[in-house]
Amino acid sequence: MAEIKLIINGKTKKFDKKQFFIKEHILALQFSLKQEKYLKKEDRNIEDIAENQKNWAEFMSDVFEKQFTVEEFINGLEIKDKSAAEDIYIECLGGKNDEEKKENQ
Repeated sequence: MAEIKLIINGKTKKFDKKQFFIKEHILALQFSLKQEKYLKKEDRNIEDIAENQKNWAEFMSDVFEKQFTVEEFINGLEIKDKSAAEDIYIECLGGKNDEEKKENQ
């Protein structure tokens, strides 16, 4: 299970995702291709950085079945909680987050 917290309209809201399927794996692969294109670009500017963050927010919104908007993700994810979102991305790619690794030891 995965959880992400966003601050929306001044209130912390939690969003849970109990399972990940091939659908989420495909979304992660699509985002990876966009990320790869972004990272290969040598002359990145602020617009490129903003577009990359928007792509990540769209991925997360899609994974959570649009329970929150792209704007709510961008404006509501606290930096201290960014690693939880990154773990979700890794899990969608087929990797395991640190909690799962500990359980399997």
